[in-house]
Amino acid sequence: MENFRMVYTGSSYFGKGTRTALLTEIKKRGFRKVMVVTDPGIERCGITEKVTDVLKNGSIPYTVFDRIKPNPTIENVQDGLSSFEAEKADLLVAVGGGSVIDTAKAIAIIANNPENRDVISLEGIDKNKKPGIPIIAFPTTAGTGSETTMDYVITNTKEKRKMSCMSSTGVPVAAILDTELMAGLPVRMSAATGMDALTHAVESYLAKGANIFSETLSIRAVSLIAEYLPKVIENPSDLDARMTVAVAEYFAGMSFTNAGLGIVHSMAHPLSAFYDIPHGVANALILPYVLAFNSSACPDKMPKLLNAFCPDYVGDEDPAEICCARIRALNQMAGLPSTLHEIGVKPEDIDLLALSAFKDVATLDNPRPVIIDDLKKLYQQMF
Repeated sequence: MENFRMVYTGSSYFGKGTRTALLTEIKKRGFRKVMVVTDPGIERCGITEKVTDVLKNGSIPYTVFDRIKPNPTIENVQDGLSSFEAEKADLLVAVGGGSVIDTAKAIAIIANNPENRDVISLEGIDKNKKPGIPIIAFPTTAGTGSETTMDYVITNTKEKRKMSCMSSTGVPVAAILDTELMAGLPVRMSAATGMDALTHAVESYLAKGANIFSETLSIRAVSLIAEYLPKVIENPSDLDARMTVAVAEYFAGMSFTNAGLGIVHSMAHPLSAFYDIPHGVANALILPYVLAFNSSACPDKMPKLLNAFCPDYVGDEDPAEICCARIRALNQMAGLPSTLHEIGVKPEDIDLLALSAFKDVATLDNPRPVIIDDLKKLYQQMF
């Protein structure tokens, strides 16, 4: 067995009403003022207020920055950084999905590393010299796993591409997964982010950097999402099902931040950068096509993956085909698109999309080597 390392969040809390643990974390760490980072949709749903009420009850001074975009940009990060500096806070509390938590990571790192203020210089692995300002993350989507990863993605609008940034010193110091916050989201968003988590689990299981620890987390995540995401879709108020999906996305996040991903993410990133398509929607659409493409490179892993998706399956059909069919069925149940045509992608952009995907850092983790023509053909299949 080769050597490997694991990086993940320091303290984590799971379950209904666990947001009150925020006061415990603040007091034991000696923070004095909080900037809450969130987005307008989370604000409108009343989710942010449930967290700020905890701060009020604990007499903790705070301010709110609520201008995060669904696919955060360099300018969005710089705007948040200016607010953080003006407020002289010493803790960031991120309330939202991956876009919010990713933006908080960039703000936190640049706050202690002003030489990275351009944001572009953070692209890659561990580009910051000093650890970032501490972050406590409240994931609301049970999808991205950003609360337990060192990864964050920021859009470079000038170049129409997403920048993959990673900092082993930028992982949140605490994550609080309160199912009461997640229950406030629209069911379609819960479904899309659940499929995002499934993508993380499948890709990290097959990634070149997978190890015995990450594979265990990935496979368990697949089995939990396959069983419990349909229950969330059918009954959004089922907090037990939501909690199980939240645990699964946390497992998947722990796995992929250490094992890597693959070309599902490479191909999804340009779709968000070009067309502003939600990341979870793009991942869900692409996943079955790429799984079919990659299966020949790791045939020994397919039976175990099939067992995670369908533990009671008995038959002699190709395991990869059954897994892909299961993914498509979940997408259909969630009301998510199955073709690029449905989400407004233009055929004339395929060459640029493929080139951008080929250059994406996640391509290096893919279990099957790819060339640009492979990516073009996959995009064409998706139409």
